[in-house]
Amino acid sequence: MAQWSYRQAWFCLIGSTLATLSISLGGYWTWHKWRTHRLTDERYKIVAIVQTGPEREALKTAYLAEWLHLSQDEPISLYAFDLKIAERSLRSCPLIREAKIERVPPGTLLVDYTVRQPIAFLADYQNTGIDRDGFLFPIAPFYSPKNLPEIFLGLPPFNEPEDTMGRKGGEWQKPVRNQYMNLAMDIWHILEGAPWKEGMRVKRIDVSNAFAASAGVREIVLLIEDEMPFREKEKEIVCLFPKILRLPANDYAQQLANFFSLRRTMLEDYQRQIAQAHYTEPSIRFAERIIDLRLPQMALIQND
Repeated sequence: MAQWSYRQAWFCLIGSTLATLSISLGGYWTWHKWRTHRLTDERYKIVAIVQTGPEREALKTAYLAEWLHLSQDEPISLYAFDLKIAERSLRSCPLIREAKIERVPPGTLLVDYTVRQPIAFLADYQNTGIDRDGFLFPIAPFYSPKNLPEIFLGLPPFNEPEDTMGRKGGEWQKPVRNQYMNLAMDIWHILEGAPWKEGMRVKRIDVSNAFAASAGVREIVLLIEDEMPFREKEKEIVCLFPKILRLPANDYAQQLANFFSLRRTMLEDYQRQIAQAHYTEPSIRFAERIIDLRLPQMALIQND
């Protein structure tokens, strides 16, 4: 078998290297030309946003475009648009929980996202909702909540440092994590899963004084309203029976169970009151009752 000389091997190496380089440069030139064409071709300008998710158009398309820094006056190429940066931008919006963006040629962005769902208003601040995870976000004009309760934690103003009770001011994109929030959520879960709650509306959960230094101040306050509709001469009339519950901070679960047992007796009393009277107004609000359950095995009831 013939052997190559050193000169032949050297020329073969140089030739293969030049051929590889030529192919690489040709490929790069072709790719660069194709990429430049995509970036400059008017057909690939972003002209539409299609949104998907668990809710149909949970947010206005114009609002999404604003967070994505897109402008109709200065459209950019679909392929110059950085998807990762855009996804991070959407996730920085207080309203958005998760977001995924895809390109749909020639000029459409597909935005798949999930918005946060309010379980209550955070009464410490105006127009602020809170979700199950403790994240805060504005309510109006994005949501139309009905019959959401209020939660009051006694937080300092927004972005303020901790107070003497260890409560920091609220922040966007940072969940509220403290003993007050944990307590409020535990009470919320108890009320959500409570028996005999038909017709009952929880209006406020106030735990702002639950860990006060003074035992005389320490309490949980709930605002609850029972709604009992009935018909009077072919008209539907709704009777409202508001109550203020004062609960201990250390034995609130048991006292809430005692309240629901007591509530069944109170509903029977309400029905007797309704049966003994005649009403013409579509909505009747009765006197507020204060039910103090802070003492074990005792309920002090006061009518205003």
